[in-house]
Amino acid sequence: MRERLEKLGAGEVELRPGKSGQFDVTVDGALRYTRSRTGRFPTDDEIEDLLPG
Repeated sequence: MRERLEKLGAGEVELRPGKSGQFDVTVDGALRYTRSRTGRFPTDDEIEDLLPG
């Protein structure tokens, strides 16, 4: 996912493992996606929406 976001123009992308299957995506220091809210991983179509702007 990091590579795909960076190819789409994201600056610094950080993927960090969490507790109990937590999955967060931080782009340029801002939390852009958290599995704890959706209960699932983002789809390929949602990945572009993670970019700022």
